[in-house]
Amino acid sequence: MVTAQDILIREITQIDANEPFHKVISLFKDTDAIVITENKLYKGMLLKRCLMEPKLSLQTKVHNAITHTPKLSLTEPLEEIARVMVENHVYHLPVIQNDHVIGIVTADGVLKKLTEQTIGSQPIKTIMCTQPLSINPEETLGKVIKMFQQQDIPYLAVIDHNNVVGVITMDDVLEHVMHPDIKIKGYTGHGDFAPEKTSKLALPVKSIMKEQPVMLSPETSIRDVHTHMHRFDVNGVLIGSEHRLHGIVTHKELLAPYAAGFDKEETIAIQFHHRNNKVKDFDKEQTVQFLREEFLKNYEKYLEVGYLHVSLEQHKEIKQGLFRVVCEMKLSGKPGVFYATQEGYGPMQAMRNAFLAIEHQINKVKKT
Repeated sequence: MVTAQDILIREITQIDANEPFHKVISLFKDTDAIVITENKLYKGMLLKRCLMEPKLSLQTKVHNAITHTPKLSLTEPLEEIARVMVENHVYHLPVIQNDHVIGIVTADGVLKKLTEQTIGSQPIKTIMCTQPLSINPEETLGKVIKMFQQQDIPYLAVIDHNNVVGVITMDDVLEHVMHPDIKIKGYTGHGDFAPEKTSKLALPVKSIMKEQPVMLSPETSIRDVHTHMHRFDVNGVLIGSEHRLHGIVTHKELLAPYAAGFDKEETIAIQFHHRNNKVKDFDKEQTVQFLREEFLKNYEKYLEVGYLHVSLEQHKEIKQGLFRVVCEMKLSGKPGVFYATQEGYGPMQAMRNAFLAIEHQINKVKKT
């Protein structure tokens, strides 16, 4: 069994929790996460995405921006690390021994090992985000920042008239807009440069986006997509063809099927969105049993291997004491990807309606 000690990075960047913020900004040029200590004991992690917060000043103490991440032991299995990363939206985790940080593990390190498994040979279309957010090149950088903050994403496709014309990342925004020691000269769209007094947030996306981004085929294997991300040190990649976007993959999508955990006796893993816990009457163990007995057991041989992702969102409407719930369900396997969005009153009814819609799709494919 591969564990944290097999992918441990012992060379880490550390800083005291009481240091002012201006002392850490330059450190993010070489890392996405900094270990924060106090009296040499672990306090938390400072993640690169905190630089997106407008309230931070150069004199803000580091401890005000700490993320209190889960702690790992040296013997933590990789599948458990993947689960913790996905559920907490943190892709750098500390490994602790006797209250001291001895190293960190990264999503990249986890994936390098996990994609050697069987699922790594599956096409990326089986796990990619098939309804990715995107933005128009004329929209403002202020809107990009808001999307990055609200959606907790690091990567956006730039689309004009249904064609991919570029990509913009959190790193682009940090480098050109949010980073205090770099001044941007903003392109106005009229062949010249905007005066320095022009608000950076009002500049168009096209002023800093990367044009003609790499797009990988939906048939590319999961393993090869991760290899591409590792080789070029990027947090995401566009999936599509001929300038048309089919999906997006980040570390979150790559980790999700492994985070679901593949029981030796189960061919289909189940992954739940973290917001499901906010839905009234949602019980994880009861739901797993329900989905396996009512739905998945009928398609294990057909799918061979795969995973089911379930996302629930509760709304205000109530009927017979149950809230209206919208269920997004994606089932992937060797025959392909099946996707449905359905609603119902209470999580069980919403999920039942979703998997009935997917069953209809599967039966339709079987007949062709």
